[in-house]
Amino acid sequence: MILINTVDKMPNGEFLQEKPEVQKKHKLFGHKEAPGPSIDNINALSSELSLVGRRVRVLEERYNTLRRKSQVTEQNMVTTNKKLMTDIKTLTTEMNEIKKEIEGIKGTLRQIIEELKKNAKKEEVKILEKYVNLWEPIKFVTRNEVEKIVTEIMGEKKE
Repeated sequence: MILINTVDKMPNGEFLQEKPEVQKKHKLFGHKEAPGPSIDNINALSSELSLVGRRVRVLEERYNTLRRKSQVTEQNMVTTNKKLMTDIKTLTTEMNEIKKEIEGIKGTLRQIIEELKKNAKKEEVKILEKYVNLWEPIKFVTRNEVEKIVTEIMGEKKE
C-alpha cells in the first residue's frame, strides 16, 4: 500500500491538514488491501468536524442576530404605523372642522353679498345728491309754518 499526501483547500481559503490517500495496488492473487483508519485520518476528520462545528455556531449566531433585528424592525414598523394612523385620524378630523368653518364663512359671505346688492350703488347716490342739491329741501316749509304765515298775512290785511 502506498500513501500519497494531498492538501485540501476549504471554501473560505483555509487549508486543511494533509490528508493521506490510499493508492490501491493489486496483489499477486487479486486481493485488494482495505485501508484501515490511521491516526492522520482521524486527526484530519476531527479537525474538519471542529471546523464545521465552529462554522455552524457562527451561522447560528448570525441567524439569531438577524432574527432579533427583524423582530425589532417589525416592532418599530408596527408602532410607527399606529402613530401614523392616529396622526392621519387627527388630521382628518381637523380637516373636517376646517371644511365646516369654511362653509360657514362662505354662507356669511353670501349673506353679505346679498345685503350689498340691496344697497344703493355709488352712481345712484350721486344722482340723489344732485336732486337734493337742486331742490334744496332745507328751504322747504312745514305745514304749520305755512299756516302761521297765512294767519299773519291775513291778520295784516284786516288791519
